[in-house]
Amino acid sequence: MNGLKERAKSVISLADSSTFLFAARPLVLDDKAQKLLTDEAKGILTRLAERLEQLDNWNLEVVEAVVRAAADSEAVKLGKIAQPLRAALTGTTVSPGIFDVLDVLGREQSIGRIRDAAAA
Repeated sequence: MNGLKERAKSVISLADSSTFLFAARPLVLDDKAQKLLTDEAKGILTRLAERLEQLDNWNLEVVEAVVRAAADSEAVKLGKIAQPLRAALTGTTVSPGIFDVLDVLGREQSIGRIRDAAAA
């Protein structure tokens, strides 16, 4: 995942920043990530998961379009969805591009992590 490699200052930091890719569900969220998961954010994530479950084709362009459409539908800026989504998917507030994360994690893992975070 190029986003991880670009941010890494060493092999150790690369390994540390990629642990979310292999983490078991439900993810343990750090304190900053947990604070992003307000009741409002959990509602938005639940509705986003429902949209993502409708996808037959899972790729970067498709998931990006769905997330952007969800932001429009919720009448919020993309960051209002992307930040809680990042927390749900990675357990942190720092990651590669959120659409890249969705693409790499894949449909099942992404939707599962979103649902886990929304239900917590």
